[in-house]
Amino acid sequence: MIRYGNLRWMLLFLLLVEGNANSLFNSPILTADASYNSYKFNILHHLTAISPYFESDTNELNPGLPIGCTVDKVVYLVRHGSIYANDYDYEHTIDPFLKRFQSSLSQIDFSRSQEFAFLQSWNSPISDPNEQLEKLTKSGRLEAFHLGTQLAYRYRNIIPDNLDASFKIWASSSNRTKQSASSILSGLSGKEKTVDDVSLINEEKNQGANTLSPTKTCSKFNISSGSEQANIWLEHYTSSIITRLNNRISGFQFSANDILAMQELCGYETVIRGSSPFCQIFTSDEWLSFEYYFDIKYYYSFGYGSYLSASLGMPWVVASSELLNETVTTNQNLYINVVHREMLPLVLTALDLYNDSNENPTFPLDRINYRRAWRSSQFVPFLGHIALERLQCASSSYNGKFIRILVNSAPQPLPGCEKGPGASCPLTQFMDYIKNRDDLHDDFSKACQVNYENSTDVFTFFP
Repeated sequence: MIRYGNLRWMLLFLLLVEGNANSLFNSPILTADASYNSYKFNILHHLTAISPYFESDTNELNPGLPIGCTVDKVVYLVRHGSIYANDYDYEHTIDPFLKRFQSSLSQIDFSRSQEFAFLQSWNSPISDPNEQLEKLTKSGRLEAFHLGTQLAYRYRNIIPDNLDASFKIWASSSNRTKQSASSILSGLSGKEKTVDDVSLINEEKNQGANTLSPTKTCSKFNISSGSEQANIWLEHYTSSIITRLNNRISGFQFSANDILAMQELCGYETVIRGSSPFCQIFTSDEWLSFEYYFDIKYYYSFGYGSYLSASLGMPWVVASSELLNETVTTNQNLYINVVHREMLPLVLTALDLYNDSNENPTFPLDRINYRRAWRSSQFVPFLGHIALERLQCASSSYNGKFIRILVNSAPQPLPGCEKGPGASCPLTQFMDYIKNRDDLHDDFSKACQVNYENSTDVFTFFP
């Protein structure tokens, strides 16, 4: 189906299909002693929204098609590929550490410590913040292209042999989402594409719910939500790390912010350079504490800890569900939206996935809840994605249409709606489920208390 018009794209295709986009990075693995050979801790799988893309099938459900089923329509929500750094992370955490580090080089000999010897000759991977912040890395473009080629083979029965201008892919109007969408489209079509081929959705506040960036159009949303709770945990978990590292390097006096910055640099430097010496400074327990910090933050800003989350995610869920429920035949049966990190947890909250029991506190701030369901590394890595597949099945066991949800290609059963093949949900039951979820929450305008004219409570970009 895919025809490559020049050698450069063919070589790129072969590079990616031979392995996967993750093979671009050196995975830092922590192990136990020789008597625990099976313990392998991959740091890159615990960096939450700074993780390179990976698949985590905790349910161990088969992501392949159930016997007797085909996919006849599917909707994808995809986060953009890896970037040099998020502007908030850089300005509030990483840059203050870099400035402290640079000013201390003339007074402190970092080479006297094995962990920090690299700092004597190390330079920041973010050399030009004005040009690099929020921009895709080279690996980010490759990750997006690779996803496009995967989808081209996964859904070859519903993708036209030659994608023309009538095939739409939607993206938020920022640079990183536009370029990610263009690279995905290149992988799908086997042709070089540009952002001009992508349908852009405005991020201005007067879009109301008719956007892929609802946190920017919701008057009540506060980006600092969750910071208070997360910072309590930050001070708690970094105290022992600070003591340990201050004993290794005298004179620098590490702070909680320094610890967070070095852990963030592990992820950002890896997606920029392929690896980072910062990754090996911390133990597996300390990485789990870092992961817990962002889980807390995202839970209270984009998840079940905020009354806004489901109201912000539901317009896209309702529009996608209605699209999957349509019986009219169209020329397009694969729909892809490319978005920012926050959109994925908003949608998962609307769907009631990764939800914890109310019997115990989800996020105590003086210890890690190791049994929690809400683990952001599993759903918001770079290029993380949610798929709603409509299955058409005809077998001795199942007959009819079903909806299966994939998160980073791993099936995720809906609570109480998993009677179909591969723990999918019968289409009619799925539509009832979505209506019930929608009825539980305020519509967008009421939840956000919008103060601008001509707001809307629905997402209408799908044809």
